[in-house]
Amino acid sequence: MDIGEAATRNIEDGTARLAAWCAQVPRTWPAGSLDGARRAFVDTLAVIVAGRDEACTAATRNAVAEWGSGPCHVIGGTPQAAPWAALVNGTSAHALDYDDVLDPALSHPSAALVPAILALGEAKGSSGADALDAFLIGFEVLARLGEAMNLEHYRRGWHTTLSLGSMGVAAACGRLMGLDSQKMAMALSLATSMAGGSKRQFGSMAKPLHAGLAAKNGIVAAQLAASGVTGIEEPLQGRWGYIELMAGEKVFGLDAAIRNIGEPDAMAQYGAWQKFYPCCASTHRPVEALLSLGLRAEDITAIRAEVSEVAAANLRYRVPRDANEARFSLPYCMAAAMEEGTLTKVSFAPAALVRPELTHILGCVEMVVDPELTADRPITESFERGTVVVTLRDGSERRAAVLDPRGHPKAPLSDTELAEKFRDCASGILTPGATEAALAHLADFGELERVSELMATLD
Repeated sequence: MDIGEAATRNIEDGTARLAAWCAQVPRTWPAGSLDGARRAFVDTLAVIVAGRDEACTAATRNAVAEWGSGPCHVIGGTPQAAPWAALVNGTSAHALDYDDVLDPALSHPSAALVPAILALGEAKGSSGADALDAFLIGFEVLARLGEAMNLEHYRRGWHTTLSLGSMGVAAACGRLMGLDSQKMAMALSLATSMAGGSKRQFGSMAKPLHAGLAAKNGIVAAQLAASGVTGIEEPLQGRWGYIELMAGEKVFGLDAAIRNIGEPDAMAQYGAWQKFYPCCASTHRPVEALLSLGLRAEDITAIRAEVSEVAAANLRYRVPRDANEARFSLPYCMAAAMEEGTLTKVSFAPAALVRPELTHILGCVEMVVDPELTADRPITESFERGTVVVTLRDGSERRAAVLDPRGHPKAPLSDTELAEKFRDCASGILTPGATEAALAHLADFGELERVSELMATLD
């Protein structure tokens, strides 16, 4: 075998190696990783409940209501077949942009993974332990695809929650279904034909829909593969492969990303960032930097917010017209945080957007790209930072920077804070009894005999 043949063979077996790991890795996860997955279910179910009455969720729920029925809970609606339940609940999970983040993937992993795993798990009679195992498989695939393709993939404008999430969910669902290595590879292959999603949709209903589509896509891909539908054996690498098409030829690449897959696993290595604020993660660092200065709005004449090139591209709205845009408006988030001392769901209510007392700070904010945080870096060498330089009326300046905002894996929410987030999200939607029943099931989720027991508390 010559060098060229060996290189070609290596390029053509990346998906097979990834699929084999997903199908065959033992269920001997570290306790910390299992607890990280459990916390992701707590957080995601909280935001699904909170988002169930948002316009994007209600419209999606109304659409699928005409597509038949099934055994899987649609929160706020009637039971559906697994793909449609996942579509609605995934959209709901991302409706408030309050769901978690996975740094290397630059995506919202659990908004896609959790609804799909729970829907398919209900249809199959899966246990909580099965669901946690499947989640960690999907989380791993998302992290390694993120390493392989970012920052370039994200810089090009792909919304990774859908563009990478479809394959992550397919792997999770394939694991839940017990697919062998070959059929797992086919699930990944078929999922690449469903993946996409432009960041131009940020600030619209289509943005949260992307999470629902990823959840639906993964179930469909895994079930098609289980039934014998096949695709190309190597969809990710090589000419016209997913990575070349979506990220080009100069990225880290799949071979490097999966060389030591699972050692440690992605949850242990990266963790999930459970949000403290219900808005785009790109706002959290500069907002916290501003709040850390303890200033009064009336004393400020200018705010220069220095963010990464990636964050600046996400935060495209200066004066938002609605709540969707407000979550991607750094001036609005800064003004509201200055007024309230924090950001909550109420910060993005329609009446909150037009408060005259926010006008001063809205006009003070200038957003610029931090020259050290350009988007031409591989994700494996990148970091994020939010810096603010505030000019006061006396001409003096105050400066602050934040690397790890509240909720980030390096500054995680406590279990108590996470439970309080759940209660706040459920307030006015679930009864107190249902809320506590759900939290009790989630506290011992790995011991739950059927995930349907948990879903029944959320009706």
